[in-house]
Amino acid sequence: MSNEHVKAEMVQMLDEMRGQMREVARIQRARAEITGRATVRKRVTVTTDANGVVAEVRFGSGIADLSYPEIADAIVRASEAAAADAARQVRELMAPLQQRRTGMPSLSDLVEGAPDIRPMLPPLSGELPPHQDSRQPSAEDTRDRDPGAMFRESGW
Repeated sequence: MSNEHVKAEMVQMLDEMRGQMREVARIQRARAEITGRATVRKRVTVTTDANGVVAEVRFGSGIADLSYPEIADAIVRASEAAAADAARQVRELMAPLQQRRTGMPSLSDLVEGAPDIRPMLPPLSGELPPHQDSRQPSAEDTRDRDPGAMFRESGW
């Protein structure tokens, strides 16, 4: 393979990498807008962010007809379904980039003896660290809390 040919392939590969970086930035912006949503028992609707973190729980009319265990079960099931909905949307968003990435030649395909950097790249799972607004409760947040307080004080 001539030097000119290798140079041309390297330039093409670098252009492809730049294009992927632009695509990653676009995907990150689009991913920030993803929400999963699910309704269970026509009375409990849960919305999650793209990481599956619950962002909102809404109770519909007639929620008082359900027992506390039924409400708790509905919240858990709606949360799981909403997180699955968000995960599906993230997978669909990531699919084109994943396909482009697997189709890229390795550096070792272009330059004999060069290392293959693909194993060093992070996986494209679609998962990002939780957004700063998606704070997970700590042990201190829940240690002294009365577990029944939210039902007694909810006002519904």
